[in-house]
Amino acid sequence: MDVIEVRDLRVRFGERDAVRDVSFTVARGEMYALLGRHGAGKTTLLEVGAGLRRPTGGTVRVCGVDPYERRDALRAGTVWRDGGLFPGLTVGEVVDAWRRWTLDPLTAAEALRLAGLSGLENVPFERLTPGERRLLDVALVLLARSDVLFLDEPTADLQDAPRERVWGVLRALSAHGVTVLMTTRSPDEACRADRVGILDEGRLVTGGDEAHPKAA
Repeated sequence: MDVIEVRDLRVRFGERDAVRDVSFTVARGEMYALLGRHGAGKTTLLEVGAGLRRPTGGTVRVCGVDPYERRDALRAGTVWRDGGLFPGLTVGEVVDAWRRWTLDPLTAAEALRLAGLSGLENVPFERLTPGERRLLDVALVLLARSDVLFLDEPTADLQDAPRERVWGVLRALSAHGVTVLMTTRSPDEACRADRVGILDEGRLVTGGDEAHPKAA
């Protein structure tokens, strides 16, 4: 079952097309990586998928829904590369504060378990490693029972051990049916995903439906 469907997507900024005629699908539980240089259109495409930007042309559907028109109807979460900053709070306090703004949230313990952060409830945010901070961002979007994740360069600037830890969490989520659309500038990181779409100057040069296992 395809959870994300992108058809002939176009996003125009002034006189420039940031995304041009992009089409691909992502199945339930699949990890799809958008690989490209800075300015290739990766983050713009992610913004459209997450319902944060209206496309100029074409269509995007997430679980059959237009994410821009009906974002509140989706159980989808977005983690941006810069992540959140929570000075002066412990991990548990951050999660508890987030839960108060979330409809029908998971328990704090369950969200932290899914993100691989069990046992860190009393650790101050400032003492978290870069990898743990990235996983805390994941825990916060999981609170809303998100089954679709949009991740902007989730392993950028991480060393080997924390990078492996993040990938371990993402693989576990994928194995339980969570669909992941992520961006990266690293070919090595992209190849860890189930499929890779290469973006160049807004065009998907490989990784569209012709590469989908269902299309074989």
